[in-house]
Amino acid sequence: MDKFLLHYESVFETAQNKLQGFEDKRKGSHDELLEEMAFCLFAANSSAKMGLIACDLIRNSLNEELEVLRSKVYKKVRFYNKRIEYFHHNREYIKQNHEDFSKLLSKFESETELRRYFKDNLKGFGMKESSHFLRNTGYKGFAIIDKHVIAVLNEVFNLKVVAPKTVSEYEEIEAMMKRLAEKHGFDFDVLDLAMWSYKTGEIIK
Repeated sequence: MDKFLLHYESVFETAQNKLQGFEDKRKGSHDELLEEMAFCLFAANSSAKMGLIACDLIRNSLNEELEVLRSKVYKKVRFYNKRIEYFHHNREYIKQNHEDFSKLLSKFESETELRRYFKDNLKGFGMKESSHFLRNTGYKGFAIIDKHVIAVLNEVFNLKVVAPKTVSEYEEIEAMMKRLAEKHGFDFDVLDLAMWSYKTGEIIK
């Protein structure tokens, strides 16, 4: 626990600056939000660095047809075929149903409902990916419960947590993390980044 507390304190300022940058991103263009969606899709069950690589590959082709997008990521990132299909489907879904990303985000007063909408309507977006996108665009109070966070909960806080398989299980672990934050005086959003970086050694996104 002491080691983690030292780590939390050491990354606190960096994490806060990162969170401020996330808030600014929500005001970005439709294409910037599309790129963030691509990052979350390609980082899922892979790595943040893989997500960044995918973004670099398609940054200048975000609005191209599927085959053009596919050619950009072909054999260069994990799960390239399925993930780029998800990206293309979601881009078209948002265009047809909301016109652009900013209009989609503005339609929900409840951030929890917005997360559930992502999970229910965008391909490749479960609770973790939906939370990741919303956190990376400035929404507060969402945990990205991946293997690194699970490991810290078990190793540092002596809990017996397994990867959530349902919405309710995800929300239960998230609530548990909020109770931990309140108990120990952590900033909840910083805590999420601190847990992730405690296992990975860096804060990327």
